[in-house]
Amino acid sequence: MLAHVTVGDGTDLYYQDVGEGPPVVLVHGFSTNHLSWWQQIPTIARRYRCLAVDQRRFGLSADEGGRGVAAFADDLLALLDALGIERAALVGHSMGGWSVASLATRHPDRVAALVLSATPGGLLSPERHRELRERATVPDPDPLDDERAFLADAIADLNRDAPPEWTDVRPTLDGLPLDRERIARADVPTLLVSGEADGFMTEGMAEELAGPLGAETATVAGAGHDVFFEKPAAFNECVLEFLDERAAFVTRE
Repeated sequence: MLAHVTVGDGTDLYYQDVGEGPPVVLVHGFSTNHLSWWQQIPTIARRYRCLAVDQRRFGLSADEGGRGVAAFADDLLALLDALGIERAALVGHSMGGWSVASLATRHPDRVAALVLSATPGGLLSPERHRELRERATVPDPDPLDDERAFLADAIADLNRDAPPEWTDVRPTLDGLPLDRERIARADVPTLLVSGEADGFMTEGMAEELAGPLGAETATVAGAGHDVFFEKPAAFNECVLEFLDERAAFVTRE
């Protein structure tokens, strides 16, 4: 089901709602939207309620209130409140990692589990992130086949109001409340998923974050940055295993 909620500044936030059970919110990256999770939702929705959101300025969600990416974490909280969800697992890919990590920083009691997909989620300083990227040596990623490459481009083309470049939004995202120590103190179960050929979130970054967060890590062979899109079976398996074993869900009646 495709639906929307209107958040505090009048912005309509669209989301796909599929399945029943404990809620899992899927938050996309910079060049994608809710449709990018097409290989996750049918599998995860067999056991969980999947909510795949279009962040404002992406997909179907406009930015009527004009707050842009600075509102990402507030929007996620507003979505949970509107749907009466007390606690949800959050899965954030790339840019979406900043959104879910900021919500986990501010309201860890609302987060049953946190999955950071191919992203430090702002939990490394920009300087440290850049340093580790420059030092990393990664293999060349396996390219997508023609069909998946075409689909990826088509999904990206739906982002008609998206900011032109990732560098346009990174400073604002880094300014969100982001505190890995607070997340760790709250004992939020956390999984860091990396593609072995991803230069944005290298295996070394995951290892550096895992200790302070008390997080688990998973590295997917043959995957680049869009690990969930390129190697969906492996991604789904490690995320579902983590949720089944570690997530603590409490929902309102």
